[in-house]
Amino acid sequence: MSYYVILRHVAKCDNVKMLKKVKGITILHRFYHPQGTIEQSVVLFDLREKVDSMMTGRRVIWTDEKEITAENVVSVIENAWSDFSANRMDCDFLLNYDRGNQPIQREKTYRSDIDIQTIDNVANEITTFKVGFHFGNEITLGQRGTHDAGADNAREQDAIALLNECYSAENAKAKNVELGNFVEITGIGFTLHDINTEYEDGDSYFKYIVVDPRFAFVVKSTAWVDHRVVLGVTFREDRMGNIYFTAFSKDRRYEVYGSKVQNGEERQGYTFGQSERSGEINPLGIIPLIEWERSYDRTGAWERQISDLDSLNIAESDLACLLDQNVQSIWHANDVEFATDENGDMVTPKSNDWVMTYTTRDGKTPFITPLAVPGDYSGILTNISTKRATILQKCNVPMRNDTSGGSTGVAMSDATGWSQAEVEASKQQAIMEGCKMQEVRVALACIKANPYTPSDSPLLKLKYRDVQPSVKRQKNYEMVSKVNAFSVMVSHGINGLHAIRAINLFEDPQQVWEDSREMIEKYQESLVTKSTASIPERAGSDESDQIVNSPNIDGMTTQEPVDDEETEE
Repeated sequence: MSYYVILRHVAKCDNVKMLKKVKGITILHRFYHPQGTIEQSVVLFDLREKVDSMMTGRRVIWTDEKEITAENVVSVIENAWSDFSANRMDCDFLLNYDRGNQPIQREKTYRSDIDIQTIDNVANEITTFKVGFHFGNEITLGQRGTHDAGADNAREQDAIALLNECYSAENAKAKNVELGNFVEITGIGFTLHDINTEYEDGDSYFKYIVVDPRFAFVVKSTAWVDHRVVLGVTFREDRMGNIYFTAFSKDRRYEVYGSKVQNGEERQGYTFGQSERSGEINPLGIIPLIEWERSYDRTGAWERQISDLDSLNIAESDLACLLDQNVQSIWHANDVEFATDENGDMVTPKSNDWVMTYTTRDGKTPFITPLAVPGDYSGILTNISTKRATILQKCNVPMRNDTSGGSTGVAMSDATGWSQAEVEASKQQAIMEGCKMQEVRVALACIKANPYTPSDSPLLKLKYRDVQPSVKRQKNYEMVSKVNAFSVMVSHGINGLHAIRAINLFEDPQQVWEDSREMIEKYQESLVTKSTASIPERAGSDESDQIVNSPNIDGMTTQEPVDDEETEE
């Protein structure tokens, strides 16, 4: 008996052809049962007209087991497979939708010979912005504080700088974009850390890998109050459909195929007297597979607007069809006779031919006219433009044009939607930083377990709590404001590292501080030791000077510039 998933419900059926004949059902992707047999294949179907109701976020995969052992690891994977298959089907659909696979959801009955299907693909436009805005800059690591209890400040800073170099050696900047693409489209993403057993001088001490969410999942336990992850799973599928799992628990690593653990020491099992294996020791002591989330509802950036995106595609397609139908109009002739050829067939006029008509004796006027469909083209275009702008607004994507009439700086940010995009990004940043901290925990475990790590390396004493992720989102018009803020903070005694992190300007704040620390500290010391220390003015004008030209900053209030002479009086 085979199993088929239809709208996330598993049905048993021996005849695939019978399901294929059902109207509206198409095969989206073919999967196989974890046991690896083709006979127990799982075929995922997509009822396209009901796909919007499916887009409710990726499922969290649960287990009732408190600990994962060789006895229960196979059953946990098999029980998790149905939820993962539903997530995989959603991810597959969303990734294909982003690539432009967006079937038009309407049947054209009038002039079915003209059926132009136009795909605007605003989804990809949203994805491109989100990935660039949230993941376009590398997520670097900095020092959380400079005065921790019992900490060697200088050694801590050297260790964090070296940890950033390890990530750079693994091409983390490009992999960050790859991860962001999965997170923004599907709502989830996965990264995997492993010990670099092929280390050469200049390499990273760990491997950093981005895993496709269609080939990985984590299992959380309801037995713990914090619902911690107890199992991380990746797998591969060969040409015959056999699936090979690699599962990580906190203390073991299991290679699973055909409902059996295939690695580790042999032990006498309890199933028909067969010998089983116990898996291998996990040298990290932690699950190396980290799940990233875009939001706690685990949806993609434009997932809730799929119905709007489909409606926009239909509107643009219908407009293109309307134009083409009027160009290729059906002609209506009245009281006109055309010549016939030798076979008796009517000869209709072609391009550049002349047609002569005469008023009949009874006063009727013959005519030849196209049957055009009247349309309010201006209204249609306005509707399309408004619908497109509304979708971008719902997804917190700023407009590309300024409609507020000469606004700059903060006013332009408010008028075009940048402020709302920043608010949404700040919320997502909190989640991203939590995921990155989980990565740091695994990366430090890989470094300590790597035999190539020098015994005197500062990384061996670096603690998880001493690291702070730095997520950057740069806007060029803010650079002067950030420089002004940095100048004021440093001149008023704020620690240089905290000032650099606060302005969020540099790609690697920790490295900038390492390179600039000596000069900044000397400058701050000079302000204290000078008998007549003067606080420097701002480096340049910023948003605070824009109230006159930008009423959006202060409602409708206007302010006249103050004359210097009037001030002196």
